[in-house]
Amino acid sequence: MNNKDIWRYCISLLLLTQTIWSQESPPEEKAAAAVTDSIAPATIPYTLRFGVDLYRLVLSQASPDFSGQELVADLRVYNNFYAALEIGNESKTKQYEEVNITAKGSYFKLGFDLNMYENWEGMNNQVYLGLRYAHSVHQQQLNAYTILDRDPYWPRTEVVNNFATGNREGLNASWAEVVVGTKVQVLKNVYLGFSARMHVLISDKIPENFDNIYIPGFNKKTTDNKFGASFNYSLTYSIPFLRTAKKKKD
Repeated sequence: MNNKDIWRYCISLLLLTQTIWSQESPPEEKAAAAVTDSIAPATIPYTLRFGVDLYRLVLSQASPDFSGQELVADLRVYNNFYAALEIGNESKTKQYEEVNITAKGSYFKLGFDLNMYENWEGMNNQVYLGLRYAHSVHQQQLNAYTILDRDPYWPRTEVVNNFATGNREGLNASWAEVVVGTKVQVLKNVYLGFSARMHVLISDKIPENFDNIYIPGFNKKTTDNKFGASFNYSLTYSIPFLRTAKKKKD
């Protein structure tokens, strides 16, 4: 082999080595690629969760003066943001100071929940803050009332059938609710929840010759206080129907 052939061989070997080297990725890129391939992108299940309020079901069986039910549902629409809906009806007979009334009607509550709890992978528990707009359509019946008589020598008179007693129909009310609650998974796709609610009355239709004393879904109302409170215990079932890639945190 002469010098010319040797130089041709060396140049060809250098060119081949450079080509192979250029096709390989730098070590940093290889390491990043290995990490990316080894970790599957996290996914978030979009879920529809629905169920019932256990408190109203138990109270309906335990108290002869109350009957009602409430259906609850929420839809996970983005990360920790849930659209929420509650629909219910109630009938309650109650003695308030000098009057005995029965209020009955239906209501709905529409709003959202924001989950503040950081779940581990595969978990979907919640500790949340929420907001609702609520509206009721109801009626209120004045069953009886007691005439206020300050004379200590005569018994107080209870009026049962009078022009003031009877049913007031076509009533309605609107209010806002601030919600604090939690939902915990107890079985696969089954959740127990608890929420406490503060109500602020926005508007209500006042019955003739009377007032709204109890509003279904809102609770007791007084003339000098437009705030109320309530709570519920929910049992819900979750149905995942879509998964989407979770954005990585910086």
